[in-house]
Amino acid sequence: MPTAKYNGACRHPLWLLSALLLGQAAPVQAQRVLGPWEDATTAPRGMLRAGISTEWSRANERFARESGRLEPLGADFARDTLGPFEIEALAGLGPQLAALSGLAAVPVTLGGLQVQLERTAYTTLVALELGVTSRFAIGAVIPYVKNRVESFSFPNTDRTGNVGVNPALEITGARAQNALVVSELTAASLALQNELSRCLGSTDPTCAAINANRTAAEALVLTAGAVAGSVAGVYGSDVVPGSPFVPVAGTPVELAVNTRLTSLNDQFTALLGAAPTGEWLASRPVSAAPLAHADFQRVLTDPGFGISGRPLADVERSHLGDVAIGAKLVLLEPGRGPGADPPTTGLRLAVAALYRLPTAQLDLPEDFADVGTGDAQPDLELRGFVDLLAGRRFWASAVVRYGIQMASEDSLRITDAPGMPFPALFRAQGVDRDLGEFVEVELAPRWVPNDAFAVSANYRYRSKAADTYGGYQASAIGPSGIAVPLDAATLGLGTAQEEHRYGVGITFSTLRGYALRRSRWPMEVSLVHTRLFGGEGVPKTFATTVAFRFYRRLFGANPLRGG
Repeated sequence: MPTAKYNGACRHPLWLLSALLLGQAAPVQAQRVLGPWEDATTAPRGMLRAGISTEWSRANERFARESGRLEPLGADFARDTLGPFEIEALAGLGPQLAALSGLAAVPVTLGGLQVQLERTAYTTLVALELGVTSRFAIGAVIPYVKNRVESFSFPNTDRTGNVGVNPALEITGARAQNALVVSELTAASLALQNELSRCLGSTDPTCAAINANRTAAEALVLTAGAVAGSVAGVYGSDVVPGSPFVPVAGTPVELAVNTRLTSLNDQFTALLGAAPTGEWLASRPVSAAPLAHADFQRVLTDPGFGISGRPLADVERSHLGDVAIGAKLVLLEPGRGPGADPPTTGLRLAVAALYRLPTAQLDLPEDFADVGTGDAQPDLELRGFVDLLAGRRFWASAVVRYGIQMASEDSLRITDAPGMPFPALFRAQGVDRDLGEFVEVELAPRWVPNDAFAVSANYRYRSKAADTYGGYQASAIGPSGIAVPLDAATLGLGTAQEEHRYGVGITFSTLRGYALRRSRWPMEVSLVHTRLFGGEGVPKTFATTVAFRFYRRLFGANPLRGG
């Protein structure tokens, strides 16, 4: 797929588990129940907090680039027509067919294309956090992502395609038939050329027709030679491979080609008389069948069509995501010490830094429906946290994140414009990729009715700048054998993103009970549902997550029990 596609969706597991990573659970003196969103707390000193969560997300729509309107997830693939922009092997075929058929212009098309995509992702996140001091913690998150994209493609259902896959590419009889057409044109042209020479200055009655209009006869010789070359160039023959595509039987362009051959035959007959076999041009080139699903997949995969991609079909990818490591420092803490009752009012402030390693897999440039397991480039993220405590039952957090995405080198297919669905193999270039910086603002109110449960909500706004690309060759040889200019900057067009997401969650916690020696194990279990409800250039995803965390003392006194 293009780099911009699903970028927000790939990030989705990471923001949720960043909450599990760098500052969700806290010492007992913080809050009775924390809930599944990031806040300004850290793990208690000497405690290892280990968590595992499983998230399931789904999307079959997206918010369109720039406009933000909802559209199908496969909008970049769906086309009213598959022409030379979509399938570059069609380039040059239109002028060839115009010359062959005698039509003024031939806008070639394989027909329309309907595509339905649905993406599901299963993300398992393992989070480890160690409280180094009462206000400083380090941690890491290891995501494992399984992406699945289900694809349903329906080419040429409207039957508007006027060209299809050339049968001569694999059928010997078709090549022989096309070669016969070329041979007949050549033989008729040669016969007329010989008669022109024989009849020059002759009064023989058999030369009357030719001598009466030698200019037309000479033009016919030239035209027949050109048409013979065009038949070989488009349809192929026993010595010329021909075009990957030829006119579909029964379409206006195919009828025009046959009409042109019939007209030439009549002209030869008028000048030369009847052929020994009855017709000078008795054969017709082999036309194509309308494009079918198997033909469409072959166009995408067969190197002879220039794309050399993978089928537009279901694709599944399982791999590590972008592993993150980081640290967090509490600047202001209203707590009163281990084992004490939670403070009822106050303000907590913290800062954090996180570094993502490029451990994920990018989507493959030759697999157009593929979704990677992350950005696969290093990122530095800075965060600021504010917790507002307003009584024993209510508290809220605000988080601001700023991401600095660092450049990487990747092999991508440089397109001419956003949404170019099936870029050809010649466009593959090594480019410098630098994803746009991003800013996130998150608000999370929480209601804690008792020591064991909390109900929470979340709103998050995210804005990402456009990506930039460079470091590539300025041109490459296209399907017509001429240099095609390439501008990697086009890969960044339409990659700016914006999203609005809300979430709700419920948490059961034994932390307070463990501190009061009413529970044997300190742990938290959360059930979360999130939904992306607005944005630009991002899938409309919804996700359900189950998260489990437990605590284990590694050194020092037990801060969860005050000793």
